[in-house]
Amino acid sequence: MEPDTETSPSPPRPAAPARTLLGYFALVLAVALAVGAATYLFASGGEDDDSGTGGLGLENPYPNTGPIDPNRPREGEKAPDFALADARDTSKVIKLSDFRGKAVIVNWYASWCGPCKNEIPALIRAQEALEGQLVVLGVDFLESSGPATSILDSFGATYPAVLDASGSVAEHYRTSGGVPVSFFIDKDGVLRATRRGELYEKDLPGFLAQVGLEYSP
Repeated sequence: MEPDTETSPSPPRPAAPARTLLGYFALVLAVALAVGAATYLFASGGEDDDSGTGGLGLENPYPNTGPIDPNRPREGEKAPDFALADARDTSKVIKLSDFRGKAVIVNWYASWCGPCKNEIPALIRAQEALEGQLVVLGVDFLESSGPATSILDSFGATYPAVLDASGSVAEHYRTSGGVPVSFFIDKDGVLRATRRGELYEKDLPGFLAQVGLEYSP
């Protein structure tokens, strides 16, 4: 009698426990929700509410300040207007539209930011050379009046500066990811160019040409 060479079939692999499958599903769902929330916040900017907090969830110490226009900044379109407290006199409010008729460099900065400090002397020289045609508007990010003005005073900068103490305008302009950031706006209020990161003096003539100004450092 020949030996039986037929092999027995392998036992079926046990199905993954229901608890494990639910865990995988929960992980995938959590990742999807996180990505969706981040995308929404970037696109919508996190609309301000009536609680007095800015786009970054911080308390706004200055009433009636923040973004004015609902539109987001786009090159070739009107730059969104905003109102912020004067860094040198917080009882006063300065609007971007106050400077209509002149080209404006809106420069986000902070006292702790090294590249921001590097930019200030070049910005001073540009405004002095183009007096009456150009305004540099410093927008301090998430600081009080003391640090915001001390950095300007240390370089002898006298150009206007405002406090984005809650970060609401930075968030609306999508600059809350870091400073410095500079926006170049022409005399009609149209955003013409954006520079993210340090603004070098050698690059100023090209940027200012886009707002209709001729400048040679």
